Amino acid sequence: MAPRPVIAIACQGGGAHAAFTAGVLAELFGPAHRASFVPVALSGTSGGAVCAALAWSGLLAGGPDEAVRRLEGFWADLAPSTPMEAWLNAVAQFALALPVSAAVSPYAYAPESEIRLRALLTKWIPMEALPESPSARGRPALRLGVADVLAGGGAVLDGESEAFSLEDVVASAAVPPLFRAVRARDALWWDGLYAHNPPVSALLDLPEKPEEIWVIRLNPRHRDSEPRTVEEIEDRRNEMAGNLPLDQEVAQIALVNRLAALAPALSARYRQITVREVVMPLPGLSYASKLDRSRGNLEWLFAAGRLAAPAFFRAGSVLVKPEA
Repeated sequence: MAPRPVIAIACQGGGAHAAFTAGVLAELFGPAHRASFVPVALSGTSGGAVCAALAWSGLLAGGPDEAVRRLEGFWADLAPSTPMEAWLNAVAQFALALPVSAAVSPYAYAPESEIRLRALLTKWIPMEALPESPSARGRPALRLGVADVLAGGGAVLDGESEAFSLEDVVASAAVPPLFRAVRARDALWWDGLYAHNPPVSALLDLPEKPEEIWVIRLNPRHRDSEPRTVEEIEDRRNEMAGNLPLDQEVAQIALVNRLAALAPALSARYRQITVREVVMPLPGLSYASKLDRSRGNLEWLFAAGRLAAPAFFRAGSVLVKPEA
């Protein structure tokens, strides 16, 4: 039997599209695939941070079955549960499709998205169930991408820290202007889209180095035609902004591989890494659909993720190879 690869999983952000990521993770940690790899870390940003934190906390609390239960439960609970919630979600989708919009500061009202996210995280990531010892929370490790509102730039928050709290997860998902800035670890954070989407290079400095990094990408790299309408332009702008930090970090890993091949002394600190990638195979989804939490949309995306997960085990998923 071939040795199981030691891997880290990086989950890109994308709002409700992260239900696809949840489906990928649920399939990977399900009975069919869990014995095929050794996970040493999960990272994520925004909706990807939520998925990574759910899987991480489940693995620590009860193993793969608990990780799957939390992923399934959170995304089922996120869908509207009453006719009024379903109507409000439909109204929001209609408003987003209008050619004009009215921006309202989240400080002018209590942001419902933020309140709901906190409530669901409290339910599905009970802090009291996490190991008290920071070192015990490091296998697998957790890394969350955030952007520093006041200082600029980005940061990566870790799950091993004694300062870790659910506010770290909320901070990574705090996309403006739907959320207010979130205070955690003595700083103000926004969604990590602007800096790490998701953290990838941070996975090179783990105590246990991964042999492979598996990336779950939600934003398509390519479009078949020129965006012309305001909606199409906004969709493409959002996709490119979300992909830029990820592509930069993947390029850094390719560079590290080349340098390690040229300078063996670097191999003591940085091992050569294979990067594999699964891209959500649903082109043409609009930016507005990232805010659509209708049950049908979330279940469809989750099911698509389950179907896409086995692609990680195929040769065609390789994005970066070790250098000879």
